[in-house]
Amino acid sequence: MIPVGRAALIETDRQFANFAGIGAGILAVLFAILAIAFHRNIPWVYKFAALLAPVACLVAFNWFYEFAGFNGEVWPTFRPRLAARDELQDQLGPTLFDQSMELGELSKTPRFNQMLGNRRDGNISAPEFSMNWAEQLPQIVWRRNVGDGWSGFAVAQGMAISLEQRDDREFLTAYQLKDGETAWEFSVPGRHYHPLGGLGPRSTPTIVDRQDTQVVVAQTATGKVLCVDLKDGKPIWQFDLFDAAGIRQEQAEQDVMWGRSGSPLVINDMVIVPLGGATKQVDAPKSLIALSLTDGSERWRNGSSQIAFASPVMFTLDGDPQIVSVNEGTVTGHDVTTGDVLWTSPWPSKSNGDACASQPVQLDSNRVLISKGYAQGSKLIEISRPKNDASDGSESGWIAKDVWTNAKVLKTKFTSAIVHEGKAYGLSDGVLECVDPETGTRIWRGGRFGQGQMLIVNGVILVSAEDGRIAAVNAADGKTIAEMQVLDGITWNPPAVAGPFLLVRNGTEAVCLRNSK
Repeated sequence: MIPVGRAALIETDRQFANFAGIGAGILAVLFAILAIAFHRNIPWVYKFAALLAPVACLVAFNWFYEFAGFNGEVWPTFRPRLAARDELQDQLGPTLFDQSMELGELSKTPRFNQMLGNRRDGNISAPEFSMNWAEQLPQIVWRRNVGDGWSGFAVAQGMAISLEQRDDREFLTAYQLKDGETAWEFSVPGRHYHPLGGLGPRSTPTIVDRQDTQVVVAQTATGKVLCVDLKDGKPIWQFDLFDAAGIRQEQAEQDVMWGRSGSPLVINDMVIVPLGGATKQVDAPKSLIALSLTDGSERWRNGSSQIAFASPVMFTLDGDPQIVSVNEGTVTGHDVTTGDVLWTSPWPSKSNGDACASQPVQLDSNRVLISKGYAQGSKLIEISRPKNDASDGSESGWIAKDVWTNAKVLKTKFTSAIVHEGKAYGLSDGVLECVDPETGTRIWRGGRFGQGQMLIVNGVILVSAEDGRIAAVNAADGKTIAEMQVLDGITWNPPAVAGPFLLVRNGTEAVCLRNSK
């Protein structure tokens, strides 16, 4: 009965199926123990053995394995202890790349400016990086230990920059792309942890060209917005979102449970990030805040929805540049200059439960695709500019209308859908999927990669699986071209492709690979 009930729920949501399976399994074991314990015809020796056996099994299991956290489907994961783990590490990945080759010059020019690439849409054009993995798999350039967290890498000037947790401080760290050595690091006090969501920062830094230099802007899990010089990591300014919202971290995490996850959006001389606040405050929360790129001073704050875990993006909709934000319960479009809300579309969620973490995706000149896990699926919104009269009753006159909704496709949880050549791709409840975004119908389903991340590189799907694999997948039919294991442990971090280099990491390790054409 347990497998049957669990299988029936998997198409809805694998997390729900796991809850049902674990609960039913625990009840079945307890029932069996009680049935033996109270059976009149079973000798007390056997009753005692029945009670002792589960305890002995748990002790033996704990001797060989250690708890490694919950995966994205809320299934407990374990890893071998000590020597067994060291042996496993030796098996990860191919032979190291030939370090005698000159990598210094190759590493200077590649750029990957922000989460999901330079255009922030997951479509990567990288002529120097081969996706023909059937003939040649990527080779490891370097591997190193890193601090906890789910941040990805941004790349420029021969450095790969990421956020990580070490003890009670959050670090913004730059690693040399050529060899993985630390170029610089900057840290601030702060620590976010949740038993289900893990430890450390969750957002990806953004690299920005500013006058005659380049800067890095990042948001920590505890609400610090940092701006530092890319060259040496020297701080330029800091801004505390909790102070700005008038709340403490403990208050903030009652409403926004999983830690601040928004990767900064930079438009001209403004840095836009989600703000939030305490839900019960009269004048809070505010959805977004804009800061000066020059000195971190506040430009505006606007929107009345509590924040979620997606990052703001800029689209041009019906000819008008707008900031689009996925919030708790809504998706909103904002005026770039003032932050005023232009339109709102309902999108149910709770930021202390079934949270929104997926990015909105622009389909064409006036349509936006949004997606979400927890059995919610996806929908397409059509945005139209105001007519001469705001007859719909909205203050701005902009109209947001649902084109279609489908709870069975693009159930993205930590990752985001990517639109490429008229089709939408995503890890839907952990399974790679292709959908017709015009109608919301599924075209194909591919392999299971868990709650990982993906990019589309040179027209080929590159998946960073939750279990530490990387895979190249044919976008036409979902068939896996080739895959390899490069990390050990839960991997929720987004990958980065810059020049001939691929960077992947999780909460314990980072790996740089190369696959030149």
